[in-house]
Amino acid sequence: MTDSTVPRRSFLTHLAVGSAALTAACSGGPAASSAAMASADEMDQWFGAMNNTNKVIYDCAAPTAGPNGVMFARNFIKFSEEQLDTTDADNSVVVCFRHFATPFAYNDAMWAKYPGIAVTLSINDPKTMKPATRNFLLHDAILGEAGADLPSVTAHGVQFAVCGAATTFIAKLLAGTTGDAAAIDADLSANLIPGSKMAPAGVVAVQRAQKAGFAYTFAG
Repeated sequence: MTDSTVPRRSFLTHLAVGSAALTAACSGGPAASSAAMASADEMDQWFGAMNNTNKVIYDCAAPTAGPNGVMFARNFIKFSEEQLDTTDADNSVVVCFRHFATPFAYNDAMWAKYPGIAVTLSINDPKTMKPATRNFLLHDAILGEAGADLPSVTAHGVQFAVCGAATTFIAKLLAGTTGDAAAIDADLSANLIPGSKMAPAGVVAVQRAQKAGFAYTFAG
C-alpha cells in the first residue's frame, strides 16, 4: 500500500471504535511497532543526557495540542532568555507528541502520503483551511509569532519524544482491512522530524522525563 485509500466514513468509524483502544495501548499496553524503538534503559539514558539546569517536558495529546507544545517551548526559551538571562545551555526542553498529536512528529512526506490522518483528526492547514497535507509546524510560525515553529525551537536544542504506540495504532487505521499496517508503521516511524526519539509510548516518555527531573506541563 503506497498511500491512504481508506474512505473517510470507514476511517471515522474505525477511529470512533478504536479511540478507547488507543488510550489503553498508550497507557500501558505494549506497542508492536515494526520500527526500532528506545528501550526503557535507552529512554533513561536519553533523558539523563539532558542535564541542563532548567528541564521541562511539554505533553501534547490532542490534535490541537501539537501547536501548543511548540508555542510553549518557544515561550519558555524566549522569555527565560529575555527576562532571566538564561541561554540555551541552561535549558533542556522536550516536546512529547503522543496520542492524536503524534502526527506532528511526522515529516511532510507522511502528511502528503497519508491524507487520512489530517482528514480524520480534523487538522486543517492554517494557510488553506483545508485538511493538512504537510506538517505546517515545519514551515509556518504559530499565530505569526517569530520562533514559534519546529525548525526554530529545534535550533535552540528542543527535542521531541514520539509515541510508538500511537504510531502503530494510526498505521492500523490507515491500513484498514486490506493494507499493510506493519509497512505503514515502519514508514511513519522512519520519517520523523529532526531531533525526535521514538518511545514505546508517549506516557512512557512522560514518566521517564519526570523520573529524570523534568518539570511537567500539559499542553492539551
